[in-house]
Amino acid sequence: MHGGDIYRNSIKLDYSVNINPMGMPSEVQWVLTEAALHANKYPDILHERLIEATAGIFRVPKENIVYGNGASEIIMAIAHAIAPKKALFIAPSFSGYETCVKGACSDCKISYYNLLEENDFEIHHDIVECIQVARPDVMFITNPNNPNGRLIEQDILEDIIKICNEIGTTLVVDECFLPLSGNEREHSLAYNITDYKSLIVLRAYTKTFAIPGVRIGYGICSEKNIADSLKSHLPEWNLSMFAQMAGVECLKHQEYLADSVKLVESERNYLINGLKRLGLKVYTSSANYILFKCDNIELHKMLLQRNILIRDCSDYNGLEAGYYRIAVKNHQDNENLLLAIEDVLLNRKGE
Repeated sequence: MHGGDIYRNSIKLDYSVNINPMGMPSEVQWVLTEAALHANKYPDILHERLIEATAGIFRVPKENIVYGNGASEIIMAIAHAIAPKKALFIAPSFSGYETCVKGACSDCKISYYNLLEENDFEIHHDIVECIQVARPDVMFITNPNNPNGRLIEQDILEDIIKICNEIGTTLVVDECFLPLSGNEREHSLAYNITDYKSLIVLRAYTKTFAIPGVRIGYGICSEKNIADSLKSHLPEWNLSMFAQMAGVECLKHQEYLADSVKLVESERNYLINGLKRLGLKVYTSSANYILFKCDNIELHKMLLQRNILIRDCSDYNGLEAGYYRIAVKNHQDNENLLLAIEDVLLNRKGE
């Protein structure tokens, strides 16, 4: 159901998880080492330093911010706080939202807005009608979407927010991949979230700062009462000393993000052109990952034989066998991946 399973496979190159190809900032790595010296203390139960730094960046009230053990813990808190009777999801998209909702409310009625391959898996204005028909208690959107990396047009996103406000739907917009797209300020809802009602924006350090093992994410809520409700469904001391200290340090390195965006854009274009050169169908992406199609061959298994892991997307709702997602990595790794795929395809033709 997820990428990153390097524990049950012999892997030298992992393209199944979408983390910053710049790698962890050296300053963050040093702080994580320092945090070990403080492991004999309880972490701050209120995460005050993190909250203050985050509020300063987005210019939102501190009371509207909720931190969790990864964004996944915030998603679970949302599901339990709302306990929805009806929920709406994009398909294909990240399956973790639906897993959490079903765990919190087993009799929840699930509806989908289905993205179409012929539309390049793009969200269109007809999503408004879908929301009107489904009338969900909660709706989850990923921007850019996972697994295809497509950004939502701003006018469509505003229409989604408007209709959700009208019918009383809590809208959750997952922006975990947005900082690496190069379009964060233009597309993010976090910076003016208090202009809205019943809106939650999700962010995580996992992808942005390449620290998935640390587990730290947060939600920015449009209203304090939403944040208070989420906090009531989270355990105390849910952030370790390592997560808190690393998080504070990460927020100091905005120049690192600017360099990361340049690298991602350059290497994404390199991979897209390389995949197309090999005759594969590639879908539009603004993220640090790419969805492509390779029919009539079990590419995932063939690459595993070469100790390379990519994301087989056949388990995504709305996709089937032959769809794969790869992360954008550094140039040498990306070159190695293209060479491996080319070798697989050539051997296939020679059979």
